[in-house]
Amino acid sequence: MPWKAFRKDLSDACLRARFPHLSHLRLGDEDSTIAFTYSFQSCMHIEFIVSILDATEYPDDHSYFAFAVTDNIPPSVSSLLETVQTKFNGCSLEIFLEGFCDYLDQAALGKEPLASSPVDDDFDAISDDEDIAWDEYSDAPRMDHSVDMKQLRTDLRAAKSAGFKVGYLGELEGTFIVSVSCRIASLGISQDAMQMWNVCPKHFIVLLLYYPWGYRSLDHIVSQSQTAPLPVKMYVGLCDRYKPTTMSIPETHQEISSPGVSSSMPKSALISSFITDPLETLLNDRFVSIVQDRLRHGFSWTGAELFYNDAQGKKLDPEDSKLPKYFVPEKWAKFTPGFVKADDLPQHTAHQLSLPLIAMQYSLRRFVKCMEFCLNCHCKIDTGFEALKPYVCSSPLCLYQYMQLGMGPKLEWEIVTQPYVVDMLVSFAYARAAQGQLTDLPSGLGMKVVCGASTGSSPPSCTARLDPANMTLMARGPHNLKVGEWILLKPGNVSDSSSYFPSLCSTVLQVHDQSLIEISQPISVGYLAGQQDSPPVGQDVQIVPFHLEFDSLSNELKQKAVMLLLDTLPDVFSMKKFIESSTPDHRPLASWHDQICPSALYVLRWILASNRSCIVYDDDPEHQVTGMHNYMQFRLAQGSPDKEARFVQELNNSSSKEFPTLFAWHGSPLYNWHSILREGLNFDRLLNGRAYGDGVYMASDLHTSLAYCCRGGISGGKWSRSQLDITSAISLNEVVNSPGKFRNKNPYVVPQLDWIQSRYLFISGDGFKARGENKSKPSRVYEQDPAWTARGPDFQPVSIPISALGTRQGQSHKNKNEADGQATDNRQKKRKSSAKGLSGLSASSSTTDSNDDTEIEDLRLLDSDSDDDIIGKSRRIDASKSNHNLRRGSQTDFQPGTLQAHSFKLLGPPSYATTAATKSLQRHLKTTLRIQDREPLNEIGWYVDPTLINNVYQWIVEFHSFDPSLPLAQDLKQKGLKSVVMEMRFPPQFPMSPPFVRVVRPRFISFQQRGGGHVTAGGAMCMELLTSSGWLPTSSIDSVFLQVRMALCSTEPWPARIERDGEYPFSEAVSAYRRACQAHGWKIPDDFNRIEAS
Repeated sequence: MPWKAFRKDLSDACLRARFPHLSHLRLGDEDSTIAFTYSFQSCMHIEFIVSILDATEYPDDHSYFAFAVTDNIPPSVSSLLETVQTKFNGCSLEIFLEGFCDYLDQAALGKEPLASSPVDDDFDAISDDEDIAWDEYSDAPRMDHSVDMKQLRTDLRAAKSAGFKVGYLGELEGTFIVSVSCRIASLGISQDAMQMWNVCPKHFIVLLLYYPWGYRSLDHIVSQSQTAPLPVKMYVGLCDRYKPTTMSIPETHQEISSPGVSSSMPKSALISSFITDPLETLLNDRFVSIVQDRLRHGFSWTGAELFYNDAQGKKLDPEDSKLPKYFVPEKWAKFTPGFVKADDLPQHTAHQLSLPLIAMQYSLRRFVKCMEFCLNCHCKIDTGFEALKPYVCSSPLCLYQYMQLGMGPKLEWEIVTQPYVVDMLVSFAYARAAQGQLTDLPSGLGMKVVCGASTGSSPPSCTARLDPANMTLMARGPHNLKVGEWILLKPGNVSDSSSYFPSLCSTVLQVHDQSLIEISQPISVGYLAGQQDSPPVGQDVQIVPFHLEFDSLSNELKQKAVMLLLDTLPDVFSMKKFIESSTPDHRPLASWHDQICPSALYVLRWILASNRSCIVYDDDPEHQVTGMHNYMQFRLAQGSPDKEARFVQELNNSSSKEFPTLFAWHGSPLYNWHSILREGLNFDRLLNGRAYGDGVYMASDLHTSLAYCCRGGISGGKWSRSQLDITSAISLNEVVNSPGKFRNKNPYVVPQLDWIQSRYLFISGDGFKARGENKSKPSRVYEQDPAWTARGPDFQPVSIPISALGTRQGQSHKNKNEADGQATDNRQKKRKSSAKGLSGLSASSSTTDSNDDTEIEDLRLLDSDSDDDIIGKSRRIDASKSNHNLRRGSQTDFQPGTLQAHSFKLLGPPSYATTAATKSLQRHLKTTLRIQDREPLNEIGWYVDPTLINNVYQWIVEFHSFDPSLPLAQDLKQKGLKSVVMEMRFPPQFPMSPPFVRVVRPRFISFQQRGGGHVTAGGAMCMELLTSSGWLPTSSIDSVFLQVRMALCSTEPWPARIERDGEYPFSEAVSAYRRACQAHGWKIPDDFNRIEAS
């Protein structure tokens, strides 16, 4: 069969003619070999023979060995043969030919796969750094640059036309990053969802496409072989600007930025989140395959994702691709903005598509729909209810990886920021387990527990004598306890089949021999008030280790085990104190080894992660419902991010315009709230009977709903560590005011779930003191319908703050207050548009960011039509940008771009050059010009005119806008000068050697004549920084400018003064520099003579 399969594959490959550069594909002289001719244009024809090693294992466990029989093959092809053949082990012949030809094409185009340039040995430090990341791409050659740039401009313009902010980072001639972004506020996500996802509306969601070998189009990427390395890597994150700094991308910044840049660039970092991290993995692992399936079969995004999932681990029949389920149309929330729903892929062929645009459209789709997909396996989740927070699917493996990899919001952060919420969630879960209703259990996590009932696999126990004073156990028999294990201690007269309450839990600290065991301070579990919580001294105890697999238990025993684990935890505020005991970073709970059992920590993390509602404790009276003394109040939001928009839509259709909504209470037993907070209010399960029909039961009278809280009792159990000691919970909900359409009016029975929005959750309990009535009302109160008024515990109407209505009216009220203040007209306009609600969002929302904050190089690239055009337009934009910067800051009389090259004399540009120095200087120059374009000129105090730089080894710098109180500034003004002109010449070993900096004009009073400014008599700068003794190769040029300017402004021991408006000859500056180095004992750079001789 292997030989038959191989012959068939060879026959198919010969007939398909899908390899345009291959000819004469045939069976070789031996049965396990093939031969073919590779041709590229008219300059290369190479004959190859390929041996199939272990051919009897074809097509699963064989390998290929290819060699050229043609003489004098190019070095790039020879190098290729040494490196890529192992990539195709176990691949079919078709895949091998496709991938091998793709590598040959790249080698032919690039001559040599990223061959090392002849860089001087002295520059090894930087060249090594540039090779650190992306070693896996070392075989990939570069493509034609002019073609790349033309395609890049076209693709970026397409993304910009679709409403996105675009830009790039790095060198367009080499390694660089494309950035595509849009503001979070324009995505149509509710305020509650943004809070739950921990995103800020004014921030950007940013997609970065990293190209280590130059730009590649979508057509190029989807048409390359499956075994070829992807020429792009994608990153997704959040940023306060439309593109981040390169230093915030650890894997790439050494490739695309120069040393020291971060000190002068904005601190805008790319920040990951529990939503963007899985999205980034999805893009890099599946995006290209999903796009290929869409282009090949015409699937929708949903259909292509389903097809990809179905194809995992099996080979689909060609007829399967025609199944209707793969062609289902995309489903969107009604109020999703148009640019988020846009899909350009079906409208064009691959060569017409923009990769940045298609990747961004897919990223936004997954971001706004993140609740619908598993965070781990990326598959669609069908839970049957709407959620506000993304989670994992029902697969135990996904839950395990979710916990192990730390996906979702950080546990310690939730405990520190919302301890009352954590206490409440744990209490609800405990009550549900005690009632035997906890059906969604944390299985698949590998938890070890003890069990209070006999099971077929109960771990054996041993007897020991406890010494509470020394916290030791003296075992009376053999055991297999290990350090770090958790154990349960029962009184010796309790049988294994009895309940584990009461008992003690502890961890093993030391095992000295087979009898003496040191343990941590025991944690009492199940002891009643006043009951002794440890056995008497000298009493025997049974040791039951946490060896039992949680997954092996029945559901009943699993719930009991969950209760035991939760009872071993410290209270929430003790955990908060432990977390905050380490600064500046929080201390992880997992490091509290003697107080928190690992299995208990899993359960705690699971309880918080599986909560799908947004709950916030708010003790601000401005946001509290008055008349609710003795209750603790929490703001509550539930449902999908677009549920608020659907609710507003129902309000618009409501018959009551004066009072569009009413408020009603919903009560339920304590153990039921664990489910309500995950699934929302619904009537899927019959709990208290339905005397008035199907629907959500609510009431205007608090006491009516409280009666439902007591049904089933509270004997379901309380979490012993709770600081709240909750006895009841009840929610206050906003409902569309159409009682005539309710199933019943007293109590309210509402079957339309979109008519209900939960706003508050109230709890009563013994853990917090009785609170006096808060008689001060919020400044803005919602006016209730007099006919349907919500009444509190004293049967009087409650006062509901306007902020309870969320963005619908709370935000508009906020906008009104701000508009009455000192807000500018522009800000007022933005707030008015946001107050329109989610329905007012459209594709235009994404284009509200003007080009004012777009960096200069991005404008140049978008506005240019050719590489040469970039240079011409850059000069016009430079002047405009400089004028803009001047307007941003305080006034200065310096005018950039007025210095003329013929107005001063310079020595000719240096004739030396090295590859390393040239490449480094190009990066430094570009970074320096970026900073100059971005910052107000009067603040940075220096200016580099790019039109005066004809050689990267020779820069002209003007220092200007000095403090008017300085004698230097006064002298410049008196002589009618606007700046100090300096020359900076770079040596061939830069950045290992420092630049030579000298004043060209004017001439300064020398130090011997009580002049200062660190200017020598010949005009050279007298600074250790500019010698081998003080120079650091990591210094950025703008930091050198800063220190030179500080030296000029120094008044110690004397201030800098101008002697006359003359120039310093170059030879005079060189001599003065040598004298200064000798006088101070500074080392002159080894290659300074090259500067001197130039």
